[in-house]
Amino acid sequence: MKNVSIYKPSTIEEAIQILSTHGTEAGVYAGGTDLLIRLKNRIQQAPTYLVDIKKINNLRYIKEDGQGGLQIGSATKIAEIAESELVKKKYPMLAQAVSLISSPELRNASTLGGDLLQQVWCQYLRGGYDCFRNGGHICYGAIGDNSYYHSAMGGRLCYAVYPGDAAPALIALDAKVKLATPAGIKELTVEQLVPGDMTVDGRIQSHVVRFNEILTEVTIPAPTPGFQAYFEKLRPRGVWDFAMASTAVGLRLKGKTIDDARVVFGGIAGKPWRETAVEDFLRGKTLSVDLAEQAPATALANAAPLKYNATKIDMAKGLLRSTLEKINSAVA
Repeated sequence: MKNVSIYKPSTIEEAIQILSTHGTEAGVYAGGTDLLIRLKNRIQQAPTYLVDIKKINNLRYIKEDGQGGLQIGSATKIAEIAESELVKKKYPMLAQAVSLISSPELRNASTLGGDLLQQVWCQYLRGGYDCFRNGGHICYGAIGDNSYYHSAMGGRLCYAVYPGDAAPALIALDAKVKLATPAGIKELTVEQLVPGDMTVDGRIQSHVVRFNEILTEVTIPAPTPGFQAYFEKLRPRGVWDFAMASTAVGLRLKGKTIDDARVVFGGIAGKPWRETAVEDFLRGKTLSVDLAEQAPATALANAAPLKYNATKIDMAKGLLRSTLEKINSAVA
């Protein structure tokens, strides 16, 4: 395993100062379920200096914001979110989504911030190949085995899929995040946080967080009257595995008329894929079984599957129909 040094700051300000001092050689350490594997595999982007934020106060909480919404600290464990009665009451779809992350053991260790910002799990990167993300000049996933971990919606430098489950659900809930930066607090939507593979501080990553910034909080607005949502995920095994495809659907209903919609796919692209064409199709229509059968035809028109992963598109469309059917049953 790569040799590292560990800092244990007591405040966010101190953590940012340490990160700023060591630049891209430093990284935030919270749950560690992704970071420790990257260190063990000696991936080039793995940090030399770990900034342990677990002891910093006010990063691990689930609380109401006074306006009917919810605030969740970035160091909150995934299991705590899945088991929270407050989350289950206000946003059952989020509890449903995070309960499907990995295994019980890892949900007890992993944090919300870690799930949102984790590195891709492409077998070539994790296996030490000299791909674009690991300092090389090729994406092996685009030309090799791309049946599981790679995008069916095209790509640029990297074709690996964004692996997180929390982000699709949070985007469907119009959630935002707060980043602590040297210049103060920065607020973004979750959709802006994880736009897909891009170069940040000279490194390819799926998120926009810079080397000296720390994700501190996720905020979710109050549920609107008539809001219904559902999340589904397909994976090879019942635990541990990442999504072959997933779908988060949120509908604002007036009776059974769809006033507004959010449709987000996971596991099929280098980012959580918000499908605005389906949202436009659903608005103003009456929720029904027939509508659930029609909607998938409008989805993923820009699909660009690689040699072995076209089935991801079929899976995603099937999940869209299934989630709409379940929401229809819930409000029938």
